[in-house]
Amino acid sequence: MVSENIEKAKADAKKGMADIGNKMAHAKADAKADVEKVKANFGHSVAEKKEAYAKADIKANAEKATADIKSVAQKAKADVEKKKAD
Repeated sequence: MVSENIEKAKADAKKGMADIGNKMAHAKADAKADVEKVKANFGHSVAEKKEAYAKADIKANAEKATADIKSVAQKAKADVEKKKAD
């Protein structure tokens, strides 16, 4: 009984860590995109700026999607571990 509760708590903690990791990955991707956008503002034409902005946004969205997939996988793994504890 006690070990089951411990395993369930571990699984819940892993799910929480997956959420935190996902939020950190999103923030990191946004920060990288912002840096790229700032770099684009120096000495470039309007078209080049727009292109750099679009590339930065696409790259950030791809990083966020990757983080989302990893988070879902980690949560699924934690759910399996929680079910095994039952």
